[in-house]
Amino acid sequence: MLIYSLSIKLERGFEDIIEAVIESGQLNILGFNIEFPVEDSTSAIVNIYNETEDILKNNLSIIEENIKDIANYTLTTKQLKSEEYLTSYIEFLKPFDIGNITIVPNLKDFHNGESANPLYIAKQYAFGTGTHETTSLALEMINEYANNNDIAPKSIADIGCGSGILSLFAYKLGARNITSIDIDNDAVNCTLDNASYNDIKIDNVILGSAKDLINMNLKFDLVIANIETDILIEILPDLKSLLKQDSTLILSGILLEKESFMKNAIRENKLNIILRKSKNDWVSLMLKQ
Repeated sequence: MLIYSLSIKLERGFEDIIEAVIESGQLNILGFNIEFPVEDSTSAIVNIYNETEDILKNNLSIIEENIKDIANYTLTTKQLKSEEYLTSYIEFLKPFDIGNITIVPNLKDFHNGESANPLYIAKQYAFGTGTHETTSLALEMINEYANNNDIAPKSIADIGCGSGILSLFAYKLGARNITSIDIDNDAVNCTLDNASYNDIKIDNVILGSAKDLINMNLKFDLVIANIETDILIEILPDLKSLLKQDSTLILSGILLEKESFMKNAIRENKLNIILRKSKNDWVSLMLKQ
């Protein structure tokens, strides 16, 4: 089986634009990774893997439209055999620790026994393995919440659950009343698969949106949403409606350049920021009513 790779080399820092395009869901991709060449400290290379040549061409058109104002970049395409794709893709996915839990996003490290408390995200989805700043920030926020609250009895909603990593991380911290929801059926199946890899049973994995949870008259102690900034702003009233009295909302996926718009929406919805974390060009916020 052939895989079609697209590599974009550009000035370091501009790779965030392509990550934002990927996060927005505009592209149909198998996965992606980012290289920071040791021999060239000014450049970054984003490698995107595509199932067919037609998909590659469509993704290329979307990316070119988004980076057309960047002065210097180069594009390279090539065919890879499926085993070459897996090797080039997963070598960038290394285990890392959040608190006392080790996130293991690499199939080569699956059940290797090296971690005392591993969380395996073995599905080959680049976004949602924890390696992206928005996901790692959300994980850190959940860990912070668990350090300051008894998470075991808390009801938790993971809005836009993706790979399920945030729900499964909360479970590893002791939470059991978890509702995971996504508008993408593939994400629902991915969450269930990753739960199975970890011998975890999450009862409420739902195809739908925050509005669907509102229609079920559900409210939660902790609501988590790791979604693109503009969508977070749009659905913030719905997220607030899911909160119990004196409960907590964690937002991640906020671009630094859009943080002011996010804060305006937070003020309009009468929510208060109690914690802010950032990595590179991304921000995560913890809010209370």
